[in-house]
Amino acid sequence: MSARPVKPNSLPITPVDSSSPVPLYHQVEVDLQTIIRSGVLAPNDVLPPETDLCKLYGVGRQTVRMALSRLVTHGMIARQAGRGTFILPLPDRANFYLDRSFTRQMSEMGMATRSDVLQTTSGVIGVNAPRALRDRQGAPYFQLVRLRYGDDLPIGLHTTTILAERCPGLERYDFARESLYDILSRDYQLVIAEIAHTITAVTADNKQADLLHVHIGDPLLQVNTTAYLDDQEVIEFTIAYYRADKYEYSTTHVY
Repeated sequence: MSARPVKPNSLPITPVDSSSPVPLYHQVEVDLQTIIRSGVLAPNDVLPPETDLCKLYGVGRQTVRMALSRLVTHGMIARQAGRGTFILPLPDRANFYLDRSFTRQMSEMGMATRSDVLQTTSGVIGVNAPRALRDRQGAPYFQLVRLRYGDDLPIGLHTTTILAERCPGLERYDFARESLYDILSRDYQLVIAEIAHTITAVTADNKQADLLHVHIGDPLLQVNTTAYLDDQEVIEFTIAYYRADKYEYSTTHVY
């Protein structure tokens, strides 16, 4: 399929709101994601040049570049010298992409997400904390245990530990309905810039089997996730157990 350049005035772009607490690059990123998912842009379409996007959004070139770089990381666009920035096919509905939040994964797969909050606790990081948080001993944390659903299917069991110094008051939110990452971005101006993960094959114990509707000893994928802010500070660590009988997990690295 040949590349099709897209005219700037054909895109339903929403200029940024400079009075919003959400960072400008994140506003551009979210707007472009919405346009791509709506089908206005087809795979292999070529985005207008950065200079045109700057005018349409009312932002500087660095803001547009940061937004585009994040879309590259999400596997929604690719950039090639001499060709420009072009749209990639949307993720296959049968795959999870581990560099996205659970809510975003479900949305891209066309599934409604919800959570059962099983437990919430607060405390301070101690010597037995996960390795990713161990150098923050004494720092306050908020921990959240959730059973995550795609439509009505239990998919993952998540234990999430959030460093609470920069986001106090998390306990007041309804995490059965709201996305943690959305809350951090919207209400605390903390945007997740990088997610590191390790994946291990394990088998379901009694509790996991009961909650995830599988048999004891069935295969699960254990995914340990560390989330970093754009200043490279750790903000969250999650141990998640996913059913391995329904979904495969993949990552994409763009060079």
